[in-house]
Amino acid sequence: MTAYDVTVSREDNLWVAVVDGLAPAATDVEHFADLETEVRDLISGLTESDPDDFALRWHYLVGGEDVTEQIQRVLALESELRELQAARDRARNEAVSTLLKAGASQRAIGDVLNLSHQRVNQLINH
Repeated sequence: MTAYDVTVSREDNLWVAVVDGLAPAATDVEHFADLETEVRDLISGLTESDPDDFALRWHYLVGGEDVTEQIQRVLALESELRELQAARDRARNEAVSTLLKAGASQRAIGDVLNLSHQRVNQLINH
């Protein structure tokens, strides 16, 4: 799989991404979260490839400082957190269902799961 190095910097309240090896290949976005989509669209347009057909290696420079390691760590932890929250939600829903079938009241279920009885009711009636 082809991989592209992308260097991201902050300029005039914009996140600017420059793709190494493709000239001229740069895009800018207001919001950091939009970078991947915009960069993939840019590369796809220049190489006539599908946005999922290549890998990206990100490098981040802010104020002349390389902050790649710090940003990648936060992004990885955020992704892991989303996965854990989804797993927690599935386990919570299963526990609510099982406790309800076992005859526990909504208040008792809330007490076990550290939820309000109103939240338990929402989960039951979702």
